[in-house]
Amino acid sequence: MRGRHQRHFYVANPFRWCVQVRPHVAFVEAEPFSVSAAQWQLAFTRCGVPFGVACAENRDRGQPALAQWSRSRVLRDAAFVAARSLDAASLVRSWGARGAVDWWPHAVPRWQAVTAVSERPFTVGYAGRLVESKGVVDLLAAVRLLDAPVELLLLGDGPLRTRLHGQAIPGSTVRVLNTLTHDQMPSGYAQIDVLVLPSRTTPTWSEQFGRVIVEALWCGVPVIGSSSGGIPQLLEMTGGGVVFQEGDADALAAQLSRLRDEPALREQLASTGRASAQRLFSVPAATDPLERLLARAALEVGQVGASPPLCRAIARL
Repeated sequence: MRGRHQRHFYVANPFRWCVQVRPHVAFVEAEPFSVSAAQWQLAFTRCGVPFGVACAENRDRGQPALAQWSRSRVLRDAAFVAARSLDAASLVRSWGARGAVDWWPHAVPRWQAVTAVSERPFTVGYAGRLVESKGVVDLLAAVRLLDAPVELLLLGDGPLRTRLHGQAIPGSTVRVLNTLTHDQMPSGYAQIDVLVLPSRTTPTWSEQFGRVIVEALWCGVPVIGSSSGGIPQLLEMTGGGVVFQEGDADALAAQLSRLRDEPALREQLASTGRASAQRLFSVPAATDPLERLLARAALEVGQVGASPPLCRAIARL
């Protein structure tokens, strides 16, 4: 079941793998209610290997009884949980996590600065999947309310691409750029004045983190985000943007007009956000918390014969 995030499983025998490799500590980068987490939990507990799981889920949505039972067993035995947000950390604790729970932030690559495109109209940008739940239709409606000239640049692909590309806006244009690789995204962010993440909460989903927010801030672009999920928390943490009520195109248009009319405010948000992104979401900022969790789990069961990086981490505790 490759590609099914929570339902895939490994054909290889995890127990046999543990016996052969004899790890000091293990990390399953999967949700605690996933099939793969349950599969590896059985092997690690049988072999006495301390292990951790990841959690990005930020909503206590209904799950089948079997998934809840499996989740409880995984969280009972896991030495730690690496949570992708503060909401995720709170949720796994409510689900019964017994081990250490710590924030494990996403990382932004060490992207080099790209010179911004000059001599252009005020350009509003979006990056991500072009689907209804991401609120791109709300964004288009908000841009229609702005005085011309303005450009909307959508960086991504999805079912709504053909519907959005070339939309007629009096005195304005809509472009969809779906050819950039992740490594090329700085050149995309360099073409916009403000990034908007207008996500809409659904019965089963809300924005868990908003990686493009951190990427845009890293590239010196201020952000306007909706009130969905973890977006407000992330913007408050970084100080790099403002929030509008999700689904309210008028409120979004008002924030866009404000940032277009106040370039000094855009510069302030961009500067503060970039400094925060470098401090909180650099590669070391993301890897150090995970290394500490791994080291602590190994230390608690006396696994001192660890690899050199793990030994260095243990020494720092």
